[in-house]
Amino acid sequence: MRVAVTGATGIVGQFVLQRLLAEQVEVRALSRTGGHGRHPSLQWLQGDLRDAVVVERLVHGVDAVVHCAYQHQPGRYRGGEGDDRLGYWRANLLAGIELMERARRALVPRLLLISSRAVFGRRSPALNSVGEDDLPLPDSFYGALKLALEAHVGAFSANDGVCYSSLRPTGVYGLVRPLERSKWFDIASALLHGQPLPPARLATEVHGEDLAAAVWLLLQAPAEDVAGRSFNCSDLLLDSRDVMAALAELLAVPAQLPPAARQAPRHPMRSDALRALGWRPGGRALLQRVLEELADSVAAL
Repeated sequence: MRVAVTGATGIVGQFVLQRLLAEQVEVRALSRTGGHGRHPSLQWLQGDLRDAVVVERLVHGVDAVVHCAYQHQPGRYRGGEGDDRLGYWRANLLAGIELMERARRALVPRLLLISSRAVFGRRSPALNSVGEDDLPLPDSFYGALKLALEAHVGAFSANDGVCYSSLRPTGVYGLVRPLERSKWFDIASALLHGQPLPPARLATEVHGEDLAAAVWLLLQAPAEDVAGRSFNCSDLLLDSRDVMAALAELLAVPAQLPPAARQAPRHPMRSDALRALGWRPGGRALLQRVLEELADSVAAL
């Protein structure tokens, strides 16, 4: 099996790449900055999705595409458009649609879009969870972008007989390269150096390994079960104060913790459709493992 991956050096892309290589898949990976790491089954391409020549090389002769790329202002997903909305739409919306079309022309039978929980926006009331059949109501350009791409995934599947589908991850945690990009690195570093901690917030999370397991599951599932569909991908509801407390204990440092979070997220997702296909995320046990790894890694710096 040959799979093309866009955004392969991003946080999500790194986990997807690791899982595909572990499954002995041949991977052609695209990155704007060039790849890192070598593997006999891995081919790196450097370039931009707006370069038609690069995209045609990327999709030529592959069995599937996993579209993880997202061009945005550094450190910002919501609000990632910055002051250049036209450039943002060209780099993400138009380039994403062109990727789908070039994959179709290259006779690639399957494509998986990495979308986002942001398609649901800030729904009301706050504690209502949302499933795949609930109406998306984006309230950010990021959410609107992802929903527009999801709509094209459905249109390609309906009109061209291809198996295109979407995966909507919530916040993604887990250790990545460089370590500083890992979720909660800043908290662990602040604890270690006695610096102030941020206010606590309640958020939904999924480990990157579980996200990548969902990607692999959707690439393997029968086309009639996934074509044109969007799948929610969420595991835990976490108060970051609990994360801070756990990291302080693992680092053996005193900490002035903030009050517990008061406001629940307005778009917690149910992942019923993924679970129906057999997806089983790692839950609290996986979270504990990652916090231990993070604490050890930060302490060793």
